[in-house]
Amino acid sequence: MLEPEGNTMTTRPNVLIIWTDQQHNEAIGASGRSPVKTPHLDELASTGAMFEQAYCTQPVCSPSRASVLTGMYPHSHGIVHCNDVLDADVPTLAEILRDEGYVGGYVGKWHLGFELRPQRGFDDFWASTEDVYTAHDADVSEGNSKYHEWLVTKGYEPTDVGKFGLPVFSRDTVTKLPEEVSKPAFMAEQTINFLDEHHDEPFVLSVNYLEPHFPFSSPYDGRYDPDDIELPASWYAEMDDTVPQHYRLLREYFATRNPYVDTNDERGWKELIARYLGMCSLIDTYTGKILDHLTATGLADNTIVVFTSDHGDMMGQLRLVCKSVQFERAVRVPLIIRAPGAEPRRITTPTSLVDITPTVLDLVGLPIPEHMEGKSLRPLIEKGDSAPDDATVVIEWHDWDGIARVPQAGSPEPLRLWDLAPNDQPESVGARTIRRGRWKLSLYATGEAELYDLETDPQETRNVVDDDNEDVIDDLLARLRTWQRDTDDDFVISLPSSSGSAVSTQDGDEHR
Repeated sequence: MLEPEGNTMTTRPNVLIIWTDQQHNEAIGASGRSPVKTPHLDELASTGAMFEQAYCTQPVCSPSRASVLTGMYPHSHGIVHCNDVLDADVPTLAEILRDEGYVGGYVGKWHLGFELRPQRGFDDFWASTEDVYTAHDADVSEGNSKYHEWLVTKGYEPTDVGKFGLPVFSRDTVTKLPEEVSKPAFMAEQTINFLDEHHDEPFVLSVNYLEPHFPFSSPYDGRYDPDDIELPASWYAEMDDTVPQHYRLLREYFATRNPYVDTNDERGWKELIARYLGMCSLIDTYTGKILDHLTATGLADNTIVVFTSDHGDMMGQLRLVCKSVQFERAVRVPLIIRAPGAEPRRITTPTSLVDITPTVLDLVGLPIPEHMEGKSLRPLIEKGDSAPDDATVVIEWHDWDGIARVPQAGSPEPLRLWDLAPNDQPESVGARTIRRGRWKLSLYATGEAELYDLETDPQETRNVVDDDNEDVIDDLLARLRTWQRDTDDDFVISLPSSSGSAVSTQDGDEHR
């Protein structure tokens, strides 16, 4: 392992974080559990530390992204819904490294405020790709994304209308463009430009693909044959009636009116998954160009490379699509960290994306600020697994964001999920989930609860919270309460009395 010496900048490694949007943990060839072909990422995994059980802090974009950059949980950094603005008092990884002499660059989707201007330590290079988010404090006259402007230089003209009445290239439109002008192609070009411009300075560079996020289409749509896709067994089964009602309603919605498929049957879902895997291969192609350039310029030997995704995608499991649920496919993501001098290894210890910034700071030889709630993964990178069954991971969910409304095919207005049950709408579906060893417990503000044995039921088809598992539930509850105290989390959690287990309140009181 590279050992930084004091504060000498020439010995500190560069930092390159490459992340996708909505890529579940199996959607990478190195997982060995998917027909997807990702040779460049597989090579990265074979030369770095691949964390096989990595979890996001909340399965939706902005809260998870903020956790990656701050080392804090959503309830602490304050971003609990999509497209919120990260508070200026919460330092990012790039701001910490900037104060140590690093230059900062950002390429792609931001989703933590206004997209178009450099900010939050990434001040030296900013190549935005998204025109679709709220302007926040900015005047929309500031222009368009750099990708938009790049397309215009290539001879393309925007024909779509954005939310402010301005011409834009919509996400649907750009998925139909040739590969050489796709977002990943643009992002690889911009990343290489940054590396060439700043190769002789310590840098922190974040590259954020939109893919494989919906609309689930790309120039690689024909890359995979739907006949080769096998739907998960849980696609065919009904949800147990002990599963929280909002999840059962969501499954009913996708089972009857999925807007992302041409035909809402086995064939249509297989075609959807085939397109999704094509997007993952498209990412791999252009990530390969970035990694190859890193090697060709001699930067690879002194650069920490992190690859991950902000959250996963159910992509057919339990007959659900997208994110915003506490199930494994939505909360587990690929995570690879290649550090200079570290041996390659596979790590099964459950970990969290909240650990990325503390890990990077540790690897570059800087102290981890006391306010950060993540921990450094450097010991695992250097020595491998350490008591995997004792590792505890917590995933949050806040209120309705991403669950309350689901898209409708052919309509600009989303469907309110509770239109399917208009007389039974809870005030909140917020949740806390704790994973430890083989067990995973989710507790909801509605009073509902889920307990899954991931060893015997990895697809989470049987909720065993009402079975004879009181000791397991009480142990997980105690650990969750400890986590809440340690992180100042004031979310009130409870178990339904029908479970026969302890009822947990915020102050830790229990009763039978």
